[in-house]
Amino acid sequence: MAFKYAAGYYPNFFTKEDVLKDIETMKQCGINCIRTAELFNGWDQVEPIRGKYHFETLDWFFDMCAQNDIKILLGTGTASPPHWLKEIDPEIMIKSSEGKTFPTNITYSWACFHNPVYLSESEGYIRKLVERYKKHPALYAYQIHNEIGLPFMSPSGKVEMYCYCEHTLKAFREWLKDKYNSIENLNKAWTWSATNPVYTSWEQVEPPYAKPISWASVTRYLDFRLFMMSTITEFVGWQNQIIKSIDNEHLTSTNIFYMKGEDKMSVMCAIDQFEIAKKVDVIGYDLYPGSSNKLETRPEFSSMFLDHARSISRPLGKPYWLMEVESGPINGWALGPHRNTSGTDIKRYIIDAVAHDAKMTLYQGFRQWDFQPINWGGLVDLDGNKTERTEAAEWAGRFCHQYSEVINNSSNGQGQIALLVSSENAIIANGMGHEEFLVKDLRAYYRVFWEMGFQIDFIAPELVIDGKTENYSIIAAPFLLSVSENLANALARYTEKGGIFIGETRLGYVDEKGWYNHQWPTGKLQDIFGIRSISVNSGITPELTFDQKNYKGHWHKEKLSLQSGKVLARFFDDTPAVIVNTYGNGKALYFATHAFFAYLESKSFLVWDVLKKLLSEENIEPELQVNYSNRENREIEGHFLHNSKTSLLLFTVFQCQGRSNFFGKKGKHTDIRFVKNRRIERIVDLHTKNDIDFWQDGKYAGFEWNFYPDVFPAFEVMYQ
Repeated sequence: MAFKYAAGYYPNFFTKEDVLKDIETMKQCGINCIRTAELFNGWDQVEPIRGKYHFETLDWFFDMCAQNDIKILLGTGTASPPHWLKEIDPEIMIKSSEGKTFPTNITYSWACFHNPVYLSESEGYIRKLVERYKKHPALYAYQIHNEIGLPFMSPSGKVEMYCYCEHTLKAFREWLKDKYNSIENLNKAWTWSATNPVYTSWEQVEPPYAKPISWASVTRYLDFRLFMMSTITEFVGWQNQIIKSIDNEHLTSTNIFYMKGEDKMSVMCAIDQFEIAKKVDVIGYDLYPGSSNKLETRPEFSSMFLDHARSISRPLGKPYWLMEVESGPINGWALGPHRNTSGTDIKRYIIDAVAHDAKMTLYQGFRQWDFQPINWGGLVDLDGNKTERTEAAEWAGRFCHQYSEVINNSSNGQGQIALLVSSENAIIANGMGHEEFLVKDLRAYYRVFWEMGFQIDFIAPELVIDGKTENYSIIAAPFLLSVSENLANALARYTEKGGIFIGETRLGYVDEKGWYNHQWPTGKLQDIFGIRSISVNSGITPELTFDQKNYKGHWHKEKLSLQSGKVLARFFDDTPAVIVNTYGNGKALYFATHAFFAYLESKSFLVWDVLKKLLSEENIEPELQVNYSNRENREIEGHFLHNSKTSLLLFTVFQCQGRSNFFGKKGKHTDIRFVKNRRIERIVDLHTKNDIDFWQDGKYAGFEWNFYPDVFPAFEVMYQ
């Protein structure tokens, strides 16, 4: 099957002549799938008057795509419902904690997911849509909604708390009944000192109108955000069931995001990526590295984003799609763009996604729209003429199609390092006002292991508890405030069987309810690390010594009582700062300060030096190592895609602004070394089709290569 190389396109906004011209250009780029009707050209335009459908343009577009061997990813359109819904029920819009209804004419997902009118009319439209196109030869798959979740933009310019309409409040009370069984149990769970209302009936129960940082109950806030996440997840599952009841042959998908600038941990938008992925055949992620110019400020961003997508789909045995990626200059209105996205960027985005196991890539959009002068991409210009980005897309399309079979049937496999994350922890950190600290600490952990060359997965607590993480060399817990007894016990089992667990100060600060754990680290974690916390100082930059060198920590300095752990580093007052402990067949490493954060913020190399020592002792190393001079931000990144016969080795390169001297006239010389488990017969340069010289011994193989700023080398490793 051909690799799905796609673009977003909306025929209602162009003349038929322009549409046919664009289809021809798309074919020249190798684009064989088009997404439409998910937001633009969707429900609001198809059914502008209730019961009167205008499918003519969509019908014609389906036929034109079929004639040109292009498939369609069809949106269900529920993100932007028609205005007449408001006339049926003036209260259909989501309502903020301040009592303001969301406008129907700014951005999508303005209708309440609990509103019966919205649900009834959505079901009617979805059924009409699926019945009409399920047998059309152009149909490839369905996209449920668009960037499902509560709005990340609002009239006030901040991310607000939703939803507080009567339908949502009623549903929340039912959710609480199922969780707590009795009003007495709820009152106990929501105990708070400053105000402690005692409810005597479920009808009295109200959701939180402020975050815990305003001196409000942590548990109440946690429950409401978990409820809203459940709402979004079940809405996706509900649409999936409707579609499958009519058409069980075509795939279903939905597109989500991660580390969104306005809501980085998805708490306010109420997105639980791990749970949503369970509700569809294929999960999709939307990636915009140029927006806010994250390429320059957060070099690890794209890899972190794509690894997160791969991590939530892999345990389910499902693929993931890159369902949006910027296609040109991006964001900023007239003072923009944030990044003048180039042809080289376009190539990098596609190769990077494929190298991270994406089985579809989709440019959003193919051509910009006159009415939206925000800077939102475009492989062609506003008149449909080719640009340097079109040529880059042609190059990427040729590559993806030429190697479709091996790309579609290969994968990265499981990573060596797992970062433990949870929605509960994200909600608690958000509520306490600590979200930015969590985000930076999570980035810091990822950044260190990424720069070391490891493949990194993200895992949810349920995988650890279910015993499905034993093959990871290391599990690390970035700013994991919330740890339940079950999770602590599961981490003990993982370590006892030979794993390495890494934690830091404030690990297990609260339980799964957001209440204090009485001892830190909590429960079995004390046995794992061989320590007990006595006290913590904050807001400081503690200094410490490891192997005769001095380093700086970050923010916290924890005083520990040593039980069985071995001290690797000490603070300047000689108290333990870094501890390693043998637990069963495994080891645990504990930092009494935020050492990873210190690396991200101030380039303190403590964590690097400690990890190098530990990894060397345990014989843990990356599968692939790329060595070169003048390294700063992992400018050259490589990934393997393996199958039973061969392996693809794909590279991307990136040169930050101000680093124009990184690539010399003869390129950047590199020594590439990788672990092999089979004897290699040949390594072929896929761009020239020539064999390259390489070496191999019993465990390793490698070769030398010169990299250039706008060339993305690719190799096929063939085994005997």
